[in-house]
Amino acid sequence: MNQFDQQWRKLTALARQAGDTRAMSAPHGFATRVVARAGSRPQELAWAPFEYFALRGLMVAAAFGVMAVAFNFTNFVTSTQSDAYVSADTVDELLELS
Repeated sequence: MNQFDQQWRKLTALARQAGDTRAMSAPHGFATRVVARAGSRPQELAWAPFEYFALRGLMVAAAFGVMAVAFNFTNFVTSTQSDAYVSADTVDELLELS
């Protein structure tokens, strides 16, 4: 066995024999502070009103998005093939591709 192993075994044996000398009780007034915090109301955050308006804005934006999709879908369903050809001819005339 080398010298490191002997020193390590000796050190671990001494560490096992040593006791914990720290105090095992809670500090004075700890239980009172815990009970006081449990009974108190949580503190209002500064950005809580922003959350309220952000949620309302999100709902309004979602409603506008649904309405936009609905209106575009009705135009897509009600259009005929002739409407597509008329718009294509207009684009060709404007760009003079033909």
